[in-house]
Amino acid sequence: MIWKVHPYELHFHRPAKTSRDTLTSKQIWFLHLIENNQVVGIGEVAPIFGLSVESKEDVTLELERIQSEFTIHSSISSVQCAMEMALSARENRDAYASFCGNTPLVPIAINGLVWMNELDEMRKQAYEKIEDGNRCIKLKIGALNIDDELALIAELRSKWSAEELTIRVDANGAFSVTEALHVLQKLADLKVHSIEQPIRAGQTAALFELASKSPVPIALDEELIGRSPEQLTSFLVHGKPQFLVIKPSLHGGFSATQHWISWAKEHGIDYWLTSALESNVGLNAIARWICEHGLSGVQGLGTGGLFTNNTEAFWKVEGPNLIPLAYA
Repeated sequence: MIWKVHPYELHFHRPAKTSRDTLTSKQIWFLHLIENNQVVGIGEVAPIFGLSVESKEDVTLELERIQSEFTIHSSISSVQCAMEMALSARENRDAYASFCGNTPLVPIAINGLVWMNELDEMRKQAYEKIEDGNRCIKLKIGALNIDDELALIAELRSKWSAEELTIRVDANGAFSVTEALHVLQKLADLKVHSIEQPIRAGQTAALFELASKSPVPIALDEELIGRSPEQLTSFLVHGKPQFLVIKPSLHGGFSATQHWISWAKEHGIDYWLTSALESNVGLNAIARWICEHGLSGVQGLGTGGLFTNNTEAFWKVEGPNLIPLAYA
């Protein structure tokens, strides 16, 4: 068996803005597993540079290495993730059918994602998601004036109660430790479900302590990147986050995802999976893995429509669900 690498650049329909930066395109690589001159498995290498631990040079050098020295293990998270996709597809005898095996594919509940934008555009996105049937939406916050963002959430909450509409927010580390508690109290007053990464990653003790004080459940996201569960265990003396947001491409691959889930269950922490701006190839693999493991709850997989030049779709967003297509 050998690996063959095919670079590809995804282009966003509109700039994808967070409190951290703005993306207009994303570099990915398709990793083809070749056996007897046939493609027997396809994986997607999908780092987010500036967020992933690995740099573009790290990824390109690793991809060169595995083409010259065949291996099924990599220390680069996104490469390891792609390998696991391709190897699983080989086992299933379908290059695009990672995971699941004989497990039926089922609809997956997802949150409606509202990207950071000008306030009027965010309002428009939120209402569109709700009108489409979403009863869980996720808003990116922290790049605009926080009072304006809170006003938008208050407007939504005035129309839909917490029982009618779940509101998640993702700050991408936008707030300082001192201002975070003030923001969290405001979000609690609006009955927000949870906040992802309220403060910058790397302030682990402060984040765990904040989780113990916060009136809004805190979800760890960036804090997991480049870490193992064992590295975070010692911080539990400071407090305990309520959720983990696990991205297989950024958090070590699918085996590592299972390890994170086992650790979360051991410590009474809930979790959900989120895509990391993969093409439909990577999104398909994550969705199939979720079906294989029977995960319940609302996942973060509504990213398939972000790109102008996405690959062939295996799933479609239909209201509050990601639905497998007939050939998925």
